[in-house]
Amino acid sequence: MKRAAITTAVALLLSGCASSASMTTPLGRSIAAGPPRAAPVAPTPAPPGDPPAERGGTIPAAASVAENSVAPAGVATSPQLALRRYALVYVNWRAADLREREHQLVATSIGAAKLMAEQTAAAQSATAALIADGVANSGQVVAIAPGEGPDVGQWVIVTQEHTTGTGPYAGLPTSPHITLARVQHVKTGWAVSAWNPAS
Repeated sequence: MKRAAITTAVALLLSGCASSASMTTPLGRSIAAGPPRAAPVAPTPAPPGDPPAERGGTIPAAASVAENSVAPAGVATSPQLALRRYALVYVNWRAADLREREHQLVATSIGAAKLMAEQTAAAQSATAALIADGVANSGQVVAIAPGEGPDVGQWVIVTQEHTTGTGPYAGLPTSPHITLARVQHVKTGWAVSAWNPAS
C-alpha cells in the first residue's frame, strides 16, 4: 500500500512539476519546479592553512553537542511522527512568519537537518520579496515510507502543496513534492537528522 502511494505520487510529480518556472523559497526548495539538476563538482583538497582541528571533518566538542541537541518538545515517540511533525512545519508557512517556522525547524532537528535550518534562517535573502507578494504555502503529508535494501535508514516523505501569492506566485498549481530524510534516536525518542527536498 505504501509503495503504491509513493509510486503514484512520483508519477504525479514527474507529470505535474516540470513545466513551471522555478522560484526558490527561504526554506530551501523551489516552488513548482521540476527535479533539480546537480552540477558536477570536482573535489578539491583543503587549503594548507586550515586549522588541524577542522581537518577530516572534526568539529569542536561544544559545536557537536549543540548540533546534536533537540528541544524536548521536538522529540517524537516514533520516526514517522518525527517526520510528520517536521514536514507539517516545513510545508505550512506564510512569508510573514517564515522566521518563526525556521526556528521551529532548528529546535526540532539535529545534525545535518539542524545545520540546514540554521543556515536558511540566517540567510533571509528572499523574505522581503515574499512578504511583498503575500506568499504562503500550505500542504499535507500524503505518505511516509521507509527505504528498503540499500536505502534502509532513509525515509521518503511525499507532500501535496499549494503556494499562493501575487506577482510570479499567482496561479501556481497544487503539486506533490518528495523529500528524502533521516531520523536518529535520541535519549527519549526520535528527531529528524537529515532533510533533503528532492522536488
